[in-house]
Amino acid sequence: MKTALKVSVRADGTVLVEGRQATLEHLDAALAEAKASNGQVWYHREAVRGTAPPTAKEVIQRIVALKLPVSLSSKPDFSDWVDAKGVSHPRNAPKPVAVYMPEVEARSGLEDYFANVRKSAAGRGPGDGLVIVRPNRTMTVLPRLAESDELKKMAEGMNHIVPATTQRNIAAIAFTVFDAAAGGAAALTEVSKAIPFMGMLVGLSYIGHAVWVFEGHPSALVEGCRNADLLLVDSAMRPLLANGWDAEAAAVMRHANILVHSRANFGLLAIRKIGTDPSRIEFSS
Repeated sequence: MKTALKVSVRADGTVLVEGRQATLEHLDAALAEAKASNGQVWYHREAVRGTAPPTAKEVIQRIVALKLPVSLSSKPDFSDWVDAKGVSHPRNAPKPVAVYMPEVEARSGLEDYFANVRKSAAGRGPGDGLVIVRPNRTMTVLPRLAESDELKKMAEGMNHIVPATTQRNIAAIAFTVFDAAAGGAAALTEVSKAIPFMGMLVGLSYIGHAVWVFEGHPSALVEGCRNADLLLVDSAMRPLLANGWDAEAAAVMRHANILVHSRANFGLLAIRKIGTDPSRIEFSS
């Protein structure tokens, strides 16, 4: 079976490559790699019955120009393919990662432990960057990416979500069980399988925010959310959290902005939010 590159275009024109927001330049690079490896494209457009955004045409033109095979999907998770008559059929996609609330290592001093997590996430040293707290309470730190034209354009989208003018603390609750034995890009691929919105977190870290991820276990919820300005929650983890988790988290956050990231459509749903503008995250100071 040919390697498949998953490409989506949202109703607002946002382009996603492998579930992560991407510029057209990033798409070009991904398509070229797919062409070189004799791959194919799985393509999904949100709100297909509506007027297509201009970027949808640009995406299709790029795919056609490279003469890449295309398989259309009517579902955002690419679990089906659509034939020439518009009929949907199930697709034998790779089995998704099974998400569960992992057992965690019991330890004292979680207040100091997460203070160090926040310090590393906010720092600019060689050992600092995006921090992923593992269930065994080791830390996987992803250094901030080096500046590039592609990342500068991605940063514009991240800056709209959380402006980079002030460094913010951004906590995320996600599935942190993955194979980190491989290094570099391979490790990031494994992390992205477990955390679908990893691209967003990397982008927010890149523009200067302090970003850390943990599993949301009841024993760590308070310290894991303490002093956060924004909490992002994986929709697959939300049902696994303890009753009243959002109130408990909000009580220790600097700003009670809590959003759930949907695995179904990659959108953000506000559970708690400062301000009334649905398209922008606000802070009191």
